[in-house]
Amino acid sequence: MAIVTLCFVKVDNKILMINRNKYPFMGMWNAVGGHVEEGEDVLAGAIREIKEEGNLEVKDAKLVSISTWNYDDDLIYVYVSNLPSSFDISKYPIKISEGIIDFKDIDWVLDEKNYGIVPDLRIFINDIKHERCQNYHLVYDNDKLIEVIKK
Repeated sequence: MAIVTLCFVKVDNKILMINRNKYPFMGMWNAVGGHVEEGEDVLAGAIREIKEEGNLEVKDAKLVSISTWNYDDDLIYVYVSNLPSSFDISKYPIKISEGIIDFKDIDWVLDEKNYGIVPDLRIFINDIKHERCQNYHLVYDNDKLIEVIKK
């Protein structure tokens, strides 16, 4: 079992996202994040992933969920970090080694006609938007989310 972070970096009503160029969810928009390294604190791993994938530095992040999924029984620690409204997002989108990063409007992500995002993002972003903390077990069949179980 691995420990994975999923990090929502917010500026007002926008979230930093990555359009992934590798498996899983290749070609889909996702929050930045990744595996916590051996001996690394989970929060430190989240902040490192924000720097590596998001090309920016944050000092803190708030834990909003600890969930699991059936992909490989990973523990998913979901964080949110808020940047000030004055943060300049005009330099985005940016191409990085793992894909393209850009700030996307939360309502764009939540739009049910948007098929280009990783399916579980709507769940986590809705919880962040409404400031509630939930934990889930996510059941996937290949890359299709088929069941969400609240813990």
